[in-house]
Amino acid sequence: MADPKTAIRSIEDVTLDFLTQALGHTVTSFTTERIGTGQVGECHRINLSYADNNTGPATAVLKLGASGQLSRESGMKLGIYERESRFYSEIALSLKSDALVKCYDTLFDRDRDAFYILLEDIQPATVGDEIKGATLDQARLALDALGKIQSVSLETVHPEWAGSSSPPSQVYLQQLWMGFLARYGSRVKPDHQQVVTRWLACFDTYAAEIKAVTKNKCLVHGDYRLDNMLFHYEGDTPTSVSVVDWQMLNMGSVFQDLGYFIGMSIPTELRRENITELLQVYINAFGPNPLFTMDECLEGIRAQSFWGLPLAFASPMILEQTDRGDEMFLTMLDRLASYIIDINAVETLPSPTPPKPLSVDPKDEGSHPATEHPLHNESLYFDVVDADQGIGLWVRLGVTPNQPGSWYNALICGPGRPTIAVSDFEAPTPGADFVINTENVKATHTAEVPLERYRVTLIGRGESFEDSADLLRGEKGKPVNVHIDLTWHTAGTPYQWSIATRYEIPCKVTGTILVDNIVTNLTSAPGQRDHSWGVRDWWSFDWVWTAFHLDDGTEIHGVQVRLPTGPLSVGYIQSPSIPIAELSLSNYDSMAAEKVVLHVRPKGQAPVRLDGPDAKLAYFPRVWADVEAQDGRRGVGWVEWNLVQPNQNQTQEGS
Repeated sequence: MADPKTAIRSIEDVTLDFLTQALGHTVTSFTTERIGTGQVGECHRINLSYADNNTGPATAVLKLGASGQLSRESGMKLGIYERESRFYSEIALSLKSDALVKCYDTLFDRDRDAFYILLEDIQPATVGDEIKGATLDQARLALDALGKIQSVSLETVHPEWAGSSSPPSQVYLQQLWMGFLARYGSRVKPDHQQVVTRWLACFDTYAAEIKAVTKNKCLVHGDYRLDNMLFHYEGDTPTSVSVVDWQMLNMGSVFQDLGYFIGMSIPTELRRENITELLQVYINAFGPNPLFTMDECLEGIRAQSFWGLPLAFASPMILEQTDRGDEMFLTMLDRLASYIIDINAVETLPSPTPPKPLSVDPKDEGSHPATEHPLHNESLYFDVVDADQGIGLWVRLGVTPNQPGSWYNALICGPGRPTIAVSDFEAPTPGADFVINTENVKATHTAEVPLERYRVTLIGRGESFEDSADLLRGEKGKPVNVHIDLTWHTAGTPYQWSIATRYEIPCKVTGTILVDNIVTNLTSAPGQRDHSWGVRDWWSFDWVWTAFHLDDGTEIHGVQVRLPTGPLSVGYIQSPSIPIAELSLSNYDSMAAEKVVLHVRPKGQAPVRLDGPDAKLAYFPRVWADVEAQDGRRGVGWVEWNLVQPNQNQTQEGS
């Protein structure tokens, strides 16, 4: 019999067997109600009845991953569900704190997309209101609880997984900031915008310097603010606090949570009037022999005060948008920026530095373990253009282990010639060798020298189309035989994306293309290859991808992903005379020496139609093109679009 715990993804999955097993008492009936306003997760109160005279708790709180797909995927990818689950199962009891809620049971299973935490229901209690801000009494309780937890944490050995988390890249945060400004810029004060922009201009260096400090490190809650606190009252006076939502847990400076709470959760005027008293409450919480002086606390929070900024501007760009969320994030940003200005924290920042592109691990040329997510995908792309011979080719292997079959596409096109397509959307899923072997497709994909040389071979039976649009209409072409044997030689710096598990490599391509009896030999033709792995939903949002190769050796790659929360863009520019530079909307204008404006003239059309589940449909046009820069340089490359079409079921229902 399947374990009922592994099936818990939503409140509808909760069963009597699950509750009985989790609580250790025979539950005979239960009801549920949604509580709280969390965006990364959701909480439900469960009212319980038992067979053994109510020996178990009358109620419990079940915390689940978000029901919204975007927020849930963010929670999985960022590791916040896993960290909170492991906090309660491995760490919480060792902290010996009255401010921590009892956990009955918890589970995290990434492969099964399962996550829950079953907690003690400590009602009556009131959740702190981040928008309204802390009262002086609430602030005292929160800082006293923080100091007491840290006094134990500083002397406790914690598991390796709870170590310092890897910060996001500078480019990624800059992208989110630009998206935030596009949506909310008119509601953010100009001097507050300057604070964030200045911090992001040196973020990679700042994060490295902070991480290098080893003194006074302890467990960091990571999101220590009012919305994650439950206050217990006697009359109108709060008497104690319970701290929840340990999903951002990591190891960091003892002053990180302190600065975070003071900057974001206390109304600005209240903070200005009472900062000394509140810091003294925190210092006293460590006992009769305080570890820090007032001056040390003030200096510590100056350096750490910026860590709340990503929560304020990045969270709304990766979560479903809500009216309350908008008000809360803007309020937090306003308070925190005012706080940073008040304490002159900008003066502690290092000089602005350009973002550092991530390096590619040669081991990633191989296959990667698959999750059980139905849309898990490992994708290998290859393309090439020989403009003199008027031919372009692109190949994609899409390994989809949780679908009926994997995808294979090889398309050849050019001016004055038909578009040739070898396609199979139900190929047997290959193993780690990336070999496809069917009646119509026999293909190999081999990293002969990782990150340096990659060979692709194909013997296939395809179709020829005089009108390439027939591919999008799902029509049939004339049978044709295709044989390719091509090798992609690295001709630039491999580039690791900062926003996804994916890398790109500019190349020179050699080998042969055979279509029926017509042979084309390629010698050092410009091309591109990339490799990605993870969940990939072709039918949720659009994107445009480009890779161009100029005749002076300049390589340019750019992508815009058009998420529901706003566009994200990444890319690079590199040449023999300049190192690889990562581009984004936020830093492109400052790179005048490398700015390139290209005029694109399509030459070959090679689209694919992507039919998905539940009548979903996306068009995937891909074209190779001549390009000309404003300074006269010329080149070639490919452009692709993913264009989500209206859902056919919804269209029929609405007509």
